[in-house]
Amino acid sequence: MTKYIVTLFSILAASNAYSIGHVSNAKVTQIRVDGDGKAMVYFNKPIAGTPATCVHSAYKNALGVDAGTDGGKAVLSMVLAAKISGSLVTAYGLGVCGVYGGNNIETWNYGHIL
Repeated sequence: MTKYIVTLFSILAASNAYSIGHVSNAKVTQIRVDGDGKAMVYFNKPIAGTPATCVHSAYKNALGVDAGTDGGKAVLSMVLAAKISGSLVTAYGLGVCGVYGGNNIETWNYGHIL
């Protein structure tokens, strides 16, 4: 019995360690860009699956982006197009936070316009 409990605990711990946030079929509601090039993209739905270390109630609907990088500029271009056109977006986080505001918001990994 102990063997089964240890196995179950290991599976649960591992799945939480590798959790990533995602939002599907969402509208971009707001885009914030600061002077240092860090940005936040807000959606009309909460980000599901975000690691607990990256959760802050003020940013539960947002992912962070470093707009100072080529990838970050591409993300901003995509979300601006989605915002202007009203298109739906699906996006995934990295499972870590830190690109924007310390441990308050999960970092954007990839996404697409539907």
